[in-house]
Amino acid sequence: MKKILITVMFALATLWAGEDSTTVEFDHATLAIEGGALHLLDDANRNLDDSYYGLLELDYTYFRKWIGVVQFGYSYLTTKGDVDYVGIHQFSGRVGLDYPLPFVKPVALGAGFSCVWMRADDENGDVANSSLADNESEFGFYARLNLPIVTWDAWRAGAKIYFETIWTAPENSETAWFGFYLQRNLW
Repeated sequence: MKKILITVMFALATLWAGEDSTTVEFDHATLAIEGGALHLLDDANRNLDDSYYGLLELDYTYFRKWIGVVQFGYSYLTTKGDVDYVGIHQFSGRVGLDYPLPFVKPVALGAGFSCVWMRADDENGDVANSSLADNESEFGFYARLNLPIVTWDAWRAGAKIYFETIWTAPENSETAWFGFYLQRNLW
């Protein structure tokens, strides 16, 4: 009986793995450039202005309909109020997955992990007493909505909306990102 159960489970797993084999892992990749606005949603907006950002993104087919996402971006946050330096260099990295919504094609919903590296701009200020005098890195997660607007040949243009939470102490830092992108198929 045990052998029959194991055989049936193996057969079901094989049949399930064979479903929707029209998408092969890593058979499609795109490269995108994106730019937009970054809005601080928490207490950080008392000392920092909202900013603009730019990033590069690599998308690839991951598993069945899932799309893998790798991003690297930069933004410069200017300070306001009683802060000892003029701004903060912020580098962002993300890895995650998008899933195309079957009822609203080609819109995709995604989520993943974020890493943010920050360093105070000491060109015109004094950062010696700051926690940002050397590199500060924090981790978190993001959720996003990918809204393609126009597709032609190997190109696509659209908009993206992000909500990101970075796990900082004593409270999490939350930001909203709104941007536009231009994407090109690599293969």
